[in-house]
Amino acid sequence: MTHPILSDNQKKRLEQPWWMLIFFSMFNFWQMGFIYFIGPSLTINGKTPLPIDMDNATALIALCYVLSIMWMIFLPKFIILTQRIATSVALVSALGLFLPVQDNILRFLIYAQIFCCCLMIGFESFIMINFFSENSNIKHLTVAYGVALLMIAFVQNDFMPVRFPTFRTAIVAVLIPLLIFFFRMPADTKALPCYVKKGDGLTAPRRMLLGTYILVFISSLMGVSGPAISGEVQHGVFITYMTDALVSFLLYAFYKKGNIHPFRIIPVFMGLGFMGFLMMFAASYASVLTYIGCALIGFGMVTCQMLPLYGSVIMKSYPSRYITPIIIALALIAVIVQGSMVEVFRGSPTMLYLTYAVIMAILVIIYMQIEPFFMFTLRKRIADDNIAGKNEISDTQTSVITEDDDKIISGKIVEDPLNLLSKREREVVELICLGYTNKDIAKILFISEHTVKDHTKKIYPKMGVHSKVELAVLVNKLKVNKENDS
Repeated sequence: MTHPILSDNQKKRLEQPWWMLIFFSMFNFWQMGFIYFIGPSLTINGKTPLPIDMDNATALIALCYVLSIMWMIFLPKFIILTQRIATSVALVSALGLFLPVQDNILRFLIYAQIFCCCLMIGFESFIMINFFSENSNIKHLTVAYGVALLMIAFVQNDFMPVRFPTFRTAIVAVLIPLLIFFFRMPADTKALPCYVKKGDGLTAPRRMLLGTYILVFISSLMGVSGPAISGEVQHGVFITYMTDALVSFLLYAFYKKGNIHPFRIIPVFMGLGFMGFLMMFAASYASVLTYIGCALIGFGMVTCQMLPLYGSVIMKSYPSRYITPIIIALALIAVIVQGSMVEVFRGSPTMLYLTYAVIMAILVIIYMQIEPFFMFTLRKRIADDNIAGKNEISDTQTSVITEDDDKIISGKIVEDPLNLLSKREREVVELICLGYTNKDIAKILFISEHTVKDHTKKIYPKMGVHSKVELAVLVNKLKVNKENDS
C-alpha cells in the first residue's frame, strides 16, 4: 500500500555522482582529524599547551549537538543554507590559522572551527537520510567514507606524526571541496521530503522504530568506544581506522559485484567486532593479541557508520522530521555513557573490554531481530516504485505479497505457503514485515487488535513460523527465491 507522500519523497531522492560523494566525505576527515588535533598536548607554531580550555571546548561541543538537534526539528528548510555558511566560516577561520596571530585570536579561530564542525555533525546525517537515494547512501558510507578513513588513519598515525602546519593545510584542502558540495546541493525547500502530519493517514511502524533506535544507540556506543580503546595501544588507532577503511571498500565490493546488500553482511562484521573486544580482554594475558584486537574492532566500526542508512529505511515508511534528530540525540547520549563507563572502569580496563564485548554481542542479537524488517521495507519500496513507474501513477496501491506466488517446476505447480493465506491475512503479513505492531495493524486495516491476533494465530501455522521475526525472514526468503527463478 503506497501513500502519495512516500512516492513523492522517493522521487526527490538524489543519485549522487562519485565526485560529489568524495567531496562530502571530507567532512568525516575534518571532524575526526580536528578532534585529534585539539588534544591538550598539541603544539601550534611553538605555542604549548594549546591556548584553549578543554572544559570549554567540551561544553561547546555538547552545545553544538543540542543546537544541531533543535535546528533539524524547527528549521530543516535552512539546513543546506546553514551548511554553506558554516563551511565558509570554517574555511575563513582555517585560513586564519596561517597568520602569526595573538593567543586570543588563535583561541577564537579554534573555537570557531569546533563550533562549525560539531554543529554540522547532525546535518551530515540529515542530508544522507533526507536527500540521498539508497544507492548513493551505500556508496557514500562505504567507498567515500573509506577514502576519508584512510586520510584519518594517516593523520592519526604515530609512525610519522603529522605536524600542525601540514594539518592546517589539509583542513583548508578538504573544506574547499566540502563547500563546493554544499553549493551543488539544492537549497530549495521543495527538495526537502514531505514530513508526515496527523491528517496524512500514515502510521508509524513502532516496532521497527523502537528496534532501530536501540540499534542506533548501541552502535553509536560501539563507534566511540572502538577508537578510545585502540588509542590505548601504540599504533592502535592507525590500525583500527585503516582496517575500517579497507573493510568499507570490501563492503561495497560485496554490494556491487556480489549483489549482497550491506544489511546482510553487517552481522558478520559485528561478530568480528565482538571478537575484537574479546581479544583486547585476552591481550592483558597475551599482548600479542593486541593488534589483532585493534584490527577486529575496525571491522565492528564499519557497521556503526551505517546509522544514516538505518534512518533512510525508516523514512521510506514513515517520513518524520524527528528521525534524524533522535538519531543524533542518541549518538550524543552514547558519547556521555561511554565517558561514564571509562570513569567507572578506570582502574580495571580488562573489565571495560569485557563489558564492551557483551554490549557488542547484544548489538548482534538486536540487529538480527531488525534486519528482516529492513530488507522487507527496501524490497517493498523497490516493488512499489517499479509498478508506479510503469503505470505513471504515484499513488497506486501495491504489495510485494501478490496473488501469483506459485512456482512452476517441470510443469508441476508447487504452492508457495503465501498462497495458503486469505487476502486479509496477506495484508496482515505485509504489515508485520514492515515492522508494525498489532495495534498499528488494527488501526491501518480498521479492525480490532483482537482480530489481528486471531489472524496472526492462523498465519503462523500456515507459514510454519513461530514469531514475527521468523515470518519476516521467511517472506524475504520466498521473495528472493521468486526473483531468482524469474
